[in-house]
Amino acid sequence: MTAPIALHVEAKRYLCAVESGYFDQLSEASRLSLAIQGGVMSEDEAAAFAKEPAFEAALLLRRCDDAGKDVSTPTRDIGHFRGLLTASLRELN
Repeated sequence: MTAPIALHVEAKRYLCAVESGYFDQLSEASRLSLAIQGGVMSEDEAAAFAKEPAFEAALLLRRCDDAGKDVSTPTRDIGHFRGLLTASLRELN
């Protein structure tokens, strides 16, 4: 469950390596943190990352995070998610 979160930075590094234009769409802050986080993956690093069991989920999470930064996307209020939140809390009991 937590593997995609743990691989969030690796997903960014991977996408910068394999997807044309991905680096260009990063914010300046994300570009700066990328350098601190190890930079763009090498071909060998990208190949190894692609073999991670949570690879696909990590990429999906990264893309969701990227989409969440689009200020032009309308945001639903918390009431929209009430049923899902309630169901999730019931599962904890």
